[in-house]
Amino acid sequence: IDTCLEDARTTPLEKQEETMRKALDKLMDLNRDTVQLPDEVKETLRPALEAARAAAGESASITRVEQLHFTLVFLGETERLDDAAAAAEAVRAWPPFELAIGSRGAFPNMSRPRVLWIGATDGAAALTKLAETLSAGLRERGFKLEDRAFQPHLTLGRAKPNGAQQARRALETLPKSTLAKFTVRGFALVQ
Repeated sequence: IDTCLEDARTTPLEKQEETMRKALDKLMDLNRDTVQLPDEVKETLRPALEAARAAAGESASITRVEQLHFTLVFLGETERLDDAAAAAEAVRAWPPFELAIGSRGAFPNMSRPRVLWIGATDGAAALTKLAETLSAGLRERGFKLEDRAFQPHLTLGRAKPNGAQQARRALETLPKSTLAKFTVRGFALVQ
């Protein structure tokens, strides 16, 4: 990990993207701790996202399937990569666990949907514990993090002004059953 991070800081910009992808494979990279979804899970979710996009029309911006991930901690702008990597060491050997994707909702709530999401069901407690442990390690190293409780979710999209009704309709297109399951084997620090 340290080698990949060092390479990312010393190589030309065009090489950084490749270096970061390699670091993801080894576990980490830069600025946002996330659980990446396996490609087959993204493909399983693609029809649900396309149905939501069609239902939302122009009233919501729906996330591209390639961008789906669970954000564990948002670090914001930082150059303290060594400190972030050190904090992540506490959870590097976290045991794999099964995670199911299947609930749905909106922030701040369904009456005023701004952020549309698909949530974790089975395995949500393990993902929450991972995020809390990682956050504690980052705070110990002086990172200023959000105080709100972690809620394991994938951002489905963002409602545009006056788009609440169609945003709710987009959420209603999602099946109430489990959409996908996978084994979480690690996380990545990505930009």
